[in-house]
Amino acid sequence: MKSQVKIPRMLSVSQGKIPAIFFFILILTGFFNSPIFPQEATDGSLTEVSATKKIQNILFMITKQTVLIEKELDHLQTMPASKAVTKRRDELLNQLDGLNGNFESIATQLQAGDFLLGEGGKSDWIEELEALTLPLLEALSDLTKKPRKIDRLKKRVAALEEKLNKFESGTQNINSLAGRTDPDIEAESVELKKYQDHLNALRNKYNPDLVRLKLNEARRSLGVELQDTEPLWDTATYAIRDFFKNRGLNLLIAFIIFVGLWYIFSKFRLLILGERGLLNVPSWMKKVLATAYNILVMIFCVISSLVVLYLLNDWLLLSVVILFLVAVVWASRQFIPKLFQEVRLALNLGTVKENERLIWKGVPWHIESIGLQATLVNDRLEGDFIQLPVGELVGKHSRPVVDNEPWFPTECGDWVFLDDATYGRVEHQTMEQVVLRLKGDTLKYYSTPEFLAKTPMNISEGFRYDIDFGLDYRLQSKICDEIPKLFEEGLRQHLRQHFQEGSPNFTHLEVSFNRAESSSLKLKIILHVDGRCAGQHEEMEREVQTTLVRICNENQLTIPFTQLTVSLSDELKGWAGTQNVAPSPPSV
Repeated sequence: MKSQVKIPRMLSVSQGKIPAIFFFILILTGFFNSPIFPQEATDGSLTEVSATKKIQNILFMITKQTVLIEKELDHLQTMPASKAVTKRRDELLNQLDGLNGNFESIATQLQAGDFLLGEGGKSDWIEELEALTLPLLEALSDLTKKPRKIDRLKKRVAALEEKLNKFESGTQNINSLAGRTDPDIEAESVELKKYQDHLNALRNKYNPDLVRLKLNEARRSLGVELQDTEPLWDTATYAIRDFFKNRGLNLLIAFIIFVGLWYIFSKFRLLILGERGLLNVPSWMKKVLATAYNILVMIFCVISSLVVLYLLNDWLLLSVVILFLVAVVWASRQFIPKLFQEVRLALNLGTVKENERLIWKGVPWHIESIGLQATLVNDRLEGDFIQLPVGELVGKHSRPVVDNEPWFPTECGDWVFLDDATYGRVEHQTMEQVVLRLKGDTLKYYSTPEFLAKTPMNISEGFRYDIDFGLDYRLQSKICDEIPKLFEEGLRQHLRQHFQEGSPNFTHLEVSFNRAESSSLKLKIILHVDGRCAGQHEEMEREVQTTLVRICNENQLTIPFTQLTVSLSDELKGWAGTQNVAPSPPSV
């Protein structure tokens, strides 16, 4: 009965001591806010002794509380297991761990987190990523093994140097506390023994000799690695040689399998879909079938190469190829819509079709073929074809070709008039520029779209002179019949060299009365000239004008000038009479 009464009393005493822990925490908080071991003291050793005594008092208080908790834990071991006992034991163990940590931090003047040099845990997705790329990571690890080892040794040396400094400081603090004891404390007390045991345990834990030994070993290893470092060129050469020795054969086998299968299936495609193939289908259907066939063959060849690497157990190359394929698919996701349009064009199912007419950069082209590249042809241009990526045709439109439709207004050697009054012969014409040679061998350059915008008039196929020629009104009675016949005969007589039979320069001549104007009667002279005379257009025009004037001179025909009749009032007529000025119509 006596023991049964004592147990609750002991628990109550222990529970009454629990609030003291918070009191100790407050003391420790205030304790760490001020320096315990000042670096410069005004009173020298007296101040140091006072600080040491203060620390010892706090440590003895923590030790007493630790002894009480340990006694209570020993008693709980003798009690029947229950939920309340287990909960109480866990609470006491947590308190004991906290007191031990406080004792260690106060005694050594070091924080427990100073020596947590280990790495943090990794999340699950990082581990999965490492497992997926493990072969590639291992290859990169082997390639950078030397520099990473040197860097790791440098970090280890730095960490051990810092740790050694802290251990030496902590050991010095522990020795200072162990060398002085409070005379008020009994020499044989349990608390003093516990205090000394705890300090001895900390002295062993923070022994700097082991850290110093590890530091010397790390420095020696670092020196050896730095001495054995090879030049970068030798390292790269060795890595390349090792790759071709171990991986090169596997890569070569996989490449040969890929190329061989592609070649065999390409021949098989020609056997089925070629010009003399087994399938007789329209050309557009052949393109559809050929594209689908090529896609399937490509997939089959890639899978076959991966299977070869799998059978050869070359996980590095297998991982690299898979990651490369994944990267290609991921990067091409933005180009899929444009790729779909290009595939439609390549299959001749888009807005641009083979054997139709397309305007590209202002120039008409005949679409000869469309595949991965489009072939555009214009026979009238120098360098008569051009090959474009099929993507250049996205958004363009073509139309069927009209029979006998010209593909360019001119050919090299043609004579042209432009709307800026330029007259010359086409020296060169390409898709970029047109060069004209003017009279006097002057070269004039136009960009091809600019040349087309000036509506060139090509006279190399033939041209005509359309001349209005005026005669005096005194010939009014003859202007309709006799005068036109007179001029026609005169032109044929004076220009007979141009009317020779067989291949005349003037293929047609027509002279007729055109209209009556205020001061003259107009004849219309029309001459059709063969295109081979295009280079003498100006000279022959002057020759015709000269002949017309000569006919007038020979037949005493008057060529009037433009006149203006002015009517005068009676007063002006009188004034003109006094001035002896005969009013006459001024010439304009």
